[in-house]
Amino acid sequence: MGKDQDAGDKGNGRKAIGKTIAIITAITAAVILAGVGGYAYASNSAYDSYKSRVESAKESDSKLVKKIAEAQSLVKATKETDVLDKAVLDSLSKSLKVGESRKGVPTSSHAARWNLWSVSKANASVSNDMTEANDSINAIGKAIGKVEASKTAKHVKDAKDALNKTITDAENLYKDSEGKVQDDKTRESLKTAIDNAKKTSSGKKADVKSLTAANDTLSKAVKSVNDSKNAKAQADAQKQAQEQAQAQAQSNGASSETYSNSGYSNSGGSYSNNGGGSYSGGSSQYTQPQNSNNCTQYGCNGYDYRKDFDSAGGGTAPITKDNINQDGSITIGGDSHGNMW
Repeated sequence: MGKDQDAGDKGNGRKAIGKTIAIITAITAAVILAGVGGYAYASNSAYDSYKSRVESAKESDSKLVKKIAEAQSLVKATKETDVLDKAVLDSLSKSLKVGESRKGVPTSSHAARWNLWSVSKANASVSNDMTEANDSINAIGKAIGKVEASKTAKHVKDAKDALNKTITDAENLYKDSEGKVQDDKTRESLKTAIDNAKKTSSGKKADVKSLTAANDTLSKAVKSVNDSKNAKAQADAQKQAQEQAQAQAQSNGASSETYSNSGYSNSGGSYSNNGGGSYSGGSSQYTQPQNSNNCTQYGCNGYDYRKDFDSAGGGTAPITKDNINQDGSITIGGDSHGNMW
C-alpha cells in the first residue's frame, strides 16, 4: 500500500510540472506576440506620420519658392535711391540667399514602413526642413515689408521736400508781388494756399497723396499770381508806350515843319528844291549850282549878289530860312541892318 501511494504521488508531481511548463510557454509566446504586434503598430504609425509630414513640407517649399520669386522681383525693381535706408535691401538679399539654400524637400530611400528606426530618422529630417522653410518664408516676408516701408518713406520725404520748396518760392513771390499784380485777390488766394500747405507738410499723418495735392493747389495759386503780374506789366508797358508816342508826336509837331511849293521842303533846318538849289542851316546860305542859264551859287547871267551893297554899305542878305515863306516863295529885301531896300 505504501508503494502504490508513493507511485501515485510521483505521477501527480510529473503532471503538475508539465502544466507549469505549458503555462510558462504560453505566457512567453503571448509576450513575444504582443511585442511583435506593438512594434509593427509603432512602425506603421511612424511611417504614416512621415508621409504626412512630407506632404506638409512640399506645401511649405512651394510657398518658399513663391516668396523667393516675389522678393527677387522687388530687388530687381528697386534701386538704392528708391528707399530711404539702403540697409533694408541688403537685409532682403541675405534672406533670399538663405531661402535659396532651403528650397526642396529631403527624401529618404531607407525609410521602410516596417523599419521604425529609419522612418523616425526620415521623419525628423523632413520636420526640420519644413521648420527651416517656414522660417525663411517669414524672414523674407519681413524683409520685403521693410523694403516697401522704406520706399514709402522715401516717397513721402520726396513729396514733402517738393512741397516745402514750393512753399519757399511761394512766400518769396507773395512778398515781391505786392503792388505788382493786376488783381490783388490772387495774392490773397496765394496766402491761403501757403498756410494750408504748411499745415499739411508739418502733419504727422501726411502721406504722398495729401502732400502732392497740397503742392498742386499751391502751384496753381503761384501761377495765378504770376499771370496777374505779367498782365499788369504788359498793361503798364502799353500805357508807357502810348504816352511816349504821344509825347514824341507833340515834340515832332513843335520842332519840325515842312514847306512845299515849287519843290521846296524843310527838314531839320535844311531846305532844297527840285532845281538843285539847297539851303543848309549850318552854312546859313543858299547854294545854287551852275546850270544852263549860266547861274552860279551867287546869281545868274553874271549877277553876283556879293557886289550889291545896302544903304549902309553891307552886302545883300543871303537866302535863309527867315526869308523863305510858308507858301514856298522867297522874299528878297532888307539890308544887313534890317532896313528895307
